Amino acid sequence: MLIILPIGSWIIIFIIFYKKGQNWRNSLISTSLVWGILITGITELFSYLKIISFAWLLGAWVLIDIILVSICLRFRYQMPLQLAATNIFTTIKKIYYSKKTIYLFLSSVGLIVVILGMIARIAPPNNWDSMDYHMSRIMYWIQHHSIAYYPTSYTPQLYQNPWSEYAILHFQILSGGDYYANLVQWFSMIACMIAVSLIAKQLGADLRGQVFAAIFSATIPMGILQATSTQNDYVLAFWVVCLAYYVLLSLEQKTIDSYANSLQVGSSLGLAILTKGTAYTYVFPFLILFVLSQIKKLRWQVWKPLVSVATISLSLNISHYLRNYNLFGSPLGEPSIYKNEVLGLTTLISNILRNLALHIGTPIGLWNGIANKLIQIIHTFLGVDVNDPRTTFAQRFFVPGGWSTLGFPGNENSAGNLVHLLLIILCITIFLFNKLIRKQSYIFVYLATVVFTFVVFCFLIKWQPWNSRLHLPFFVLMSPFVGVLLSKIKKEKVAIFIVLILLLTSLPWVFFNRYRPLVDSNNIFNTSRTEQYFSNRPYLNNVYFGAIEFLNSKQCSDIGLTLGSDPWEYPLWIIWQQNTQKTVKIQHINVTNVSAVIQQEHPYKQFEPCGIIYMETKKSKQQKRQEINFKDKIYIREWGSPNLGVFIKK
Repeated sequence: MLIILPIGSWIIIFIIFYKKGQNWRNSLISTSLVWGILITGITELFSYLKIISFAWLLGAWVLIDIILVSICLRFRYQMPLQLAATNIFTTIKKIYYSKKTIYLFLSSVGLIVVILGMIARIAPPNNWDSMDYHMSRIMYWIQHHSIAYYPTSYTPQLYQNPWSEYAILHFQILSGGDYYANLVQWFSMIACMIAVSLIAKQLGADLRGQVFAAIFSATIPMGILQATSTQNDYVLAFWVVCLAYYVLLSLEQKTIDSYANSLQVGSSLGLAILTKGTAYTYVFPFLILFVLSQIKKLRWQVWKPLVSVATISLSLNISHYLRNYNLFGSPLGEPSIYKNEVLGLTTLISNILRNLALHIGTPIGLWNGIANKLIQIIHTFLGVDVNDPRTTFAQRFFVPGGWSTLGFPGNENSAGNLVHLLLIILCITIFLFNKLIRKQSYIFVYLATVVFTFVVFCFLIKWQPWNSRLHLPFFVLMSPFVGVLLSKIKKEKVAIFIVLILLLTSLPWVFFNRYRPLVDSNNIFNTSRTEQYFSNRPYLNNVYFGAIEFLNSKQCSDIGLTLGSDPWEYPLWIIWQQNTQKTVKIQHINVTNVSAVIQQEHPYKQFEPCGIIYMETKKSKQQKRQEINFKDKIYIREWGSPNLGVFIKK
């Protein structure tokens, strides 16, 4: 329960901002930025000193909470606390009696959020990427007391942007396990709902429109599935929404003094980039908008806010950039295999069509097949190969579902947002044919900027079956626009019907998550936590347990890993923790990629395993062996299965 310390610091910072006169939604965004910077600063500093541990993190958060409490006590509320509470109660009461439908909708969304929070808390992290690198890298950070790079057969554990894992790292160390790891995404979902409602208000939406924006955001299928995982797309979505809010604020500000706004823009930008590589495609259009707004106000003095934004953003990312540059020769890490190798108008049209197709799959096989065929015909007219490897990653193009019905997917890696996509298209159509709405506030500017984020994404990034999860920030960013448009519908019953459809169609995604189901014969309540780690690959459950039991029988706790191209290792850490009282040390050995140079550095060059786990799955691309040579020592195969071998020093 010691995670209450960092959460408590967030609460105290929120109170401080609220005391300074900000409304509660502004306070939430400002608080999250400060908290995000705190997480980054503590992690980087403690890593540099190699003191990332329970005692040091506990002491740091206790000290921070004490300092924040003392600061909080020095501030006086600009609005008396009693009056503020009365105003909030009056607002809720007004909503209940005059807008009972909205109150009901908010209650429904609240119930969905609570259910997702329960899933996030009960179910363990079991997303495929989490097993490969999100959670695995955290275990190495804890083992090494540092986030410094280490030898690994899977380099994304090193160069992938780490902010989300920083937050999980603090929760994991303070709680003694991964029981709260999924909550980082869940908190981000809630924050996104609140932030998009605030942007909707900026764009001129009334209370109803703000609520509709929050509901649109909360019911995105991909968002619902990810909100209970340790993926990082929802975390990214929140930082990008913060950036969008502050950029819009810079457009609205009449005064030339923009220091505070530049600080907020820079913080949002820096945290977004530190969270995920796809941030660049989402922040670029908003940065263009910010620059143009500053040029209009400041003319030749525009360099001042731009330098401030760049400095803050770079300060948050400089350590990660340097680690990448020192090992990979680039601040971005390894050369991207996801970047389009051919750029042009036809490539852009192709990728827009194929990325949109990821959201039009249905349980109706005939629809999927026709849509698939139609897109291939369009590509024939474009003169573009629909499966061109220069613009397509890994698999051949397809519309999810294919000709035959596969049933409800519930897969957080490839789920589509069909209803939300159709609603976005409908709202854009209404907007284009309604002059009155087009003239209001900054709606057109905001819409154009958000659409441009999707265009930039399609222009730069190859199509892959999992791109739909990378689109989550786009759908969240569209929420304020949809909220505004729905609030402008004259017939309120039509808007209410649409929102009701969003709520109802969200329920299957809430209850039938493929890997964390509430309703299933193997749901999160009747399946052991350990078993749930293997939801993606149940056939490895007994294999991993068998290997670790064998190593325990040999009293071997210094383990070398040779995983090849299959770095599905996090469950190994979990089973070790549950099945041994000894301190386990794990290290990748015989690494042949760029991180191999780290094997010659202290303390990795001193590592001498008593046993080696050797992955032999098809994905690993490693052939079955009877012995392994490491540092001129021979390790003999003494335990094996069709997917894994255990080697003991001769």
